[in-house]
Amino acid sequence: MAFLLVSAYLLLTHTQGAPVENGPLLETLKSQVGLFSNKSEHYSAQVRPPGTSRRIPQTIIIGVRKGGTRALLEMLDIHPNIVVAATEVHFFDWDENYVKGLDWYRSLMPFSYGNQITIEKTPGYFTSPQAPERIHDMNSSIKLLLILRDPTERVI
Repeated sequence: MAFLLVSAYLLLTHTQGAPVENGPLLETLKSQVGLFSNKSEHYSAQVRPPGTSRRIPQTIIIGVRKGGTRALLEMLDIHPNIVVAATEVHFFDWDENYVKGLDWYRSLMPFSYGNQITIEKTPGYFTSPQAPERIHDMNSSIKLLLILRDPTERVI
């Protein structure tokens, strides 16, 4: 179906002499049929790929700022069985977000299939005194990936 929609669009734009790359209609078609990269943040809030749901993460990346947490997240996101949250959520370390509840937190997660691992990254959880207990209360068997870096190298 996706192939047919994109092919039809390319055929129409090519015959009319319109530029094919990066057109708004093509981008809309891509997002509606899920032709973007593995990065789940490209799905609009209204479009839910069939068979997916927003789930609480099974893994959270924590660590020091400028310690490599983003690099790790980007490398993991290459794998087709991993989906990542689009931004740092700051759910467990910021009280104003924590009081919004678990449903709000789940709504910020990407759509994922049952066989995929959902990952969130917020380095601020590492320095937050309340984050460990809150994370444990949500899921006592969650996997935490802690990234540390030599402080001298970080400064340089």
